[in-house]
Amino acid sequence: MRSLIPAIMIRSRAITSLLGLLALGGALAGCRNAPAESLEDLEARAEVADRVVATLDRQHHYFRSPNGRQRFADQAQEIARTEEDPAGFYRALAHALATLNEGHTTLVSSPEVPFLETVPPAALVEAEGEIVVAGAAPGLESGGLAPGDVILEVDGFPAKQVLRERIEKTPGSTAHGRRARAVANLLAGPTNRPARVKIRRSDGTIREAYPLRFLLDDGGMDRFRFGFLSERVSAVRLDLATGYLSLPEFQKEHLERFAKGLETLQALPRLVLDLRGNPGGSIRTLQEIAGHFVEEGAPLAVLRRGESTTAYAATSSEPFYRGDLRILCDERTGSAAELLAAALRDLGRAKIYGRRTAGSTRSRQTMQLPGGVLFHYGGYAVFDRADGRPLEGIGLEPDKVVPIDRNAVSAGGYGDPMRDPAILDAAGLN
Repeated sequence: MRSLIPAIMIRSRAITSLLGLLALGGALAGCRNAPAESLEDLEARAEVADRVVATLDRQHHYFRSPNGRQRFADQAQEIARTEEDPAGFYRALAHALATLNEGHTTLVSSPEVPFLETVPPAALVEAEGEIVVAGAAPGLESGGLAPGDVILEVDGFPAKQVLRERIEKTPGSTAHGRRARAVANLLAGPTNRPARVKIRRSDGTIREAYPLRFLLDDGGMDRFRFGFLSERVSAVRLDLATGYLSLPEFQKEHLERFAKGLETLQALPRLVLDLRGNPGGSIRTLQEIAGHFVEEGAPLAVLRRGESTTAYAATSSEPFYRGDLRILCDERTGSAAELLAAALRDLGRAKIYGRRTAGSTRSRQTMQLPGGVLFHYGGYAVFDRADGRPLEGIGLEPDKVVPIDRNAVSAGGYGDPMRDPAILDAAGLN
């Protein structure tokens, strides 16, 4: 059920992050997995910095000028000289990479070098200019946070100041995509150390909460959503004529459950497909999901590598849905998810509701760095709409903008198929 809060746990598997387009990326590049201790040597850190810069340089889209490349290279070498601790070195390098404005450019911690900050078991959204708790885990771990709480201060600093600093350290191909991810990670900090958060309750009272930080959150697949935006495929009947189907990511393991969910809703004349928070995934999964809504061979996207292009089309999938399709998107809908939404609208097959998508459609590549750290970066190839129009750095504008409803957030209804105003709006039930 989408309204249930999953059990609290710490995941140790490698974070896969945005746009895992498996047909193109994900293979580890040839880089030795040296022990973390080697990074205590300046020469080793300098070599890693050079390797990162050279890798980005080969993609042809990171540095618009030789001066830009040199500035970043100098910054990376300065980090190598001043950050002797491996975790501190990678943390500073990750912050520098975030300034390059590309949604896939991230470093992912390893057990040997755990440098990423973690977040409390609470989900945050921005509504009406304020940062609001949309969902929180039960029990003491959430430190007293509850849906509808407005975040006023974090560890003694104004929330708006903390957000500005988070945005500077958050990767993203668009300003709105970066902002949404920064909001989600506003309370990030050291593992197992409580945050001190000043909040304003729905009744206007001011109090403090002390949520523990221990859950991994990469803005991609490994994220808990606490009462909204389920990590599993969810199929719900909203009324006699309308179905609801959510898809958290475009990975092969979701295909069977998606097909079974769609089968239960196939006869209904209207269907809401919820892609909010979906970071994308495999291009092949995109083709199979599209095949449930358009005929085999329908054009979906074009992969552009310099002057060459490769077209991708829908494959045949069962069951086939012919009814009125409405798709929900938001600022964290990226990659294959926004490609699907764009293709189905361009084919006259769906209308889009919600907010502009992340605009992050490059192929993702991965390199392994010393200490088992993963370096994700946007490859030279980029996916465009089937007619050649770009999504990278732009995103997809919905047919109808549906802002986050503060009252629904306060009532704990955000993401609940039966209460979320965005879902009901898309379904025509408001």
